[in-house]
Amino acid sequence: MAKSIVDKVAGAVVAAEVAIVKSGRKAVAAVNRQVGAVKRKVASEKKVAKKSAKKAVKKAAKKASKAVSKTKRAVRKAVKKATKSARRR
Repeated sequence: MAKSIVDKVAGAVVAAEVAIVKSGRKAVAAVNRQVGAVKRKVASEKKVAKKSAKKAVKKAAKKASKAVSKTKRAVRKAVKKATKSARRR
């Protein structure tokens, strides 16, 4: 049986509606993918920042402890020298 014009138009309208829904779904999926990628990027940047901050703190602590031990050594040396010269007098 031959399709009438009304049937053809109705079929085309339904196909167009289905295509609109499909393309809408694809657009939403693309946006969601992008949002997920941004979330992952932000999370990794936070991790990197945290790691570098920890590194900096450790480095500063190490430097400070070295400076303290150097000062201690210098003080001990000066005291030793002073006591030696005091004993000689």
